[in-house]
Formats: sequence, structure tokens, C-alpha cells
Amino acid sequence: MGEVDQALNYYQQTLNLCPTEDEEELVSIYHHFGMLKANKGEMDQAIALYNQSLELYERTDNLQGKATTLHCLGYIYANKGEVEEAIAFYNQSLEINERIGNVQGKAATLNNLGIIYAKKGEVEEAIALYNQSLSIKERIGDVQGKAATLNNLGYIYANKGEVEEAIAFYNQSLEINERIGNVQGKAATLNNLGIIYAKKGEVEEAIALFNQSLEITERIGNVQTKAVTLHQLGILYANKGEVDEAIALFNQSLEIEERIGNVQGKAATLNQLGLIYANKGEVEQAMALYNQSLEISERIGDVKTKAATLHKLGIFYANKGKVDEAIALYNQSLEITERIGDVQGKAATLHQLGILYAKKGEVD
Repeated sequence: MGEVDQALNYYQQTLNLCPTEDEEELVSIYHHFGMLKANKGEMDQAIALYNQSLELYERTDNLQGKATTLHCLGYIYANKGEVEEAIAFYNQSLEINERIGNVQGKAATLNNLGIIYAKKGEVEEAIALYNQSLSIKERIGDVQGKAATLNNLGYIYANKGEVEEAIAFYNQSLEINERIGNVQGKAATLNNLGIIYAKKGEVEEAIALFNQSLEITERIGNVQTKAVTLHQLGILYANKGEVDEAIALFNQSLEIEERIGNVQGKAATLNQLGLIYANKGEVEQAMALYNQSLEISERIGDVKTKAATLHKLGIFYANKGKVDEAIALYNQSLEITERIGDVQGKAATLHQLGILYAKKGEVD
């Protein structure tokens, strides 16, 4: 039995023993039980437990508890791709925390709002929110929270193509997480460092980092980060030409993402599977996967995955000789990558457009 399963077992026993009139103890059990269910990927059960917690906090007029639970609900809805719902929960939590002077709760919510705006492609807004969060966490000595925000800033700068800046943020985050024994935070940062080293072409270093992350997530039962790492390993093995291994890793990731309702992760994995099947010449399968990915990313406002899928569809149409359709898709992708500051994605799309125009004889 993993550590999370063991904890769930203890909480279930505690809940069975807790008198219904002891609302203070009961609400704490509901809240922590919900957190564990969310970590296990059992999102519907987590939402039900958080709602029971929220009802009790409202009945006992516990504003801090209410703000914390609203924050947790925001996190779940963000992972489900219900972005506007998530923002509404976060803003409710933020309003309460500002009113009662709970700066630690405020910093945590600013951080998570930053994640949402980063995924929406509103990079400067995300950086501003992260910096507000970081300032508070440094002032109050919240080192675990600081590590999480440094990790998120690393992710933003990595997407902007500022690799050394990103590595510096990740290493600061990793040092803190190792010092305080926060294995969940350590796993997330190892995963993100693995992505950076993969993009730098240092494949064996990347695989080592991903495997370290995977070992931790399997040990602690954190299926969400496990799915992300399996996805990244899939990309690496696909790039190495080990296609069957890559498909197996993507399918493991996809199974988790579907089980826990992580639609953003599902869209990204469908996108990568589409690329594999396109390279295998299985055209109809590739198109179906790309279109599923595109539908999800458009629905949830995940512009980065949308841009990547439009780019791959552009390649697909170019290879079929449908040049005008390909150019239209590349231009849609280019507009997004320019707007969100994704220099790597922009460069790749400009390269493909250059090839197409050269073939059309329209070389400047």
C-alpha cells in the first residue's frame, strides 16, 4: 500500500469514528480527505468532500477554512479544464484572504492564478501574479510556497526560450524542496528540469531526471505528476525512434489523464500520439487524434497546445500537397506563438512557412 493509500485508510477510519456533532474535527477530516483524493486523481470524490467541508466552514463562520477550501476547488476545476469556474473560486478565496489578512493564503492563490494565466498565454499577467506571490512568501518565510512559485517562474521562462534563467529558477526550487523534504515539489521540478535538458539535446540527463521524478510520484501516489512525466518520457523515446515504447508511455499517461479528468494533459498527449501516427503513415488515425486534441484545447483555452496542434496539422497538409491549407494553419499557429511569447514554437513555424514559400517559388 502506497503512502497516500495508507493515509486515505487512516482518514476513512477517523471519519467513521468522529462524532457528527464535533464539527471542528469533522470539517478538518473532510478537507484533508479531499486533498488526498485529489492527489490520487479521484476528482469527483475530492469535490464532494470539499463541498461538505465548505458547508461546515460556512455554518461555523470559519472564513480562513472557507478560503482554503475555495482555493482547493479552484485547483481541481483548473485541472479539469473548467478555467472560468476555477478563476471564480480563486477570486472568492482571494477576496476572503485579503479581507481577513491571511497573506499566506493570498500568496498561494496568486500563484495558482498565475498558472491559469500562463496556460491562457497571458504571460506578463502570469509573471506579475507569480512575483506578487513570491514577494509575500519571502516576506513571511513560506519556503515551500516559495519553491512552488520559483518552479512556476522557471516554467514560464523556459517557454519564453530563456533557458539559463529557467534552469536558475528550477535549481533554486529544487534546493529548497530537498532541504525541507518536500518530495512532491521535488518531483515536479525534476520533471521540469528534464524537459529543459531534453530540449537542449541532453537526452540521457533528461531521462535520468524524468526517472527520478517518476520514482517519487509512484512512491507517494501522485498520479497527476506521474502522467506528466510519462508524457515527457514518451516524447524522448519518440525522438529516439523507439516508437512502440513511446506509444506505450503516451497511452499510460493518457489512461491516467482520462481517469483523473485532466483534459489539458489529455489534449497534449493526443497531440503527441497524432505526431507518432503521422510519422508512421497512419494518416486517418493521426488526423483523428489531432482533431480531438484541437477540440479540447480550444474548449479549455489552452492556447499553447492549440498552437502546437495547428503547427502539426500544417505539416500534415503540406505533406499532402495542400499548400494553401497548410499556410493557413501555420499562420494561425504563428499568431498564437507570437502573442504568448513562445519563441521556440514561433521559430519552428516560421521555418515551415519558409520551406513552403520556397517550394512555391515565392522566395524574397
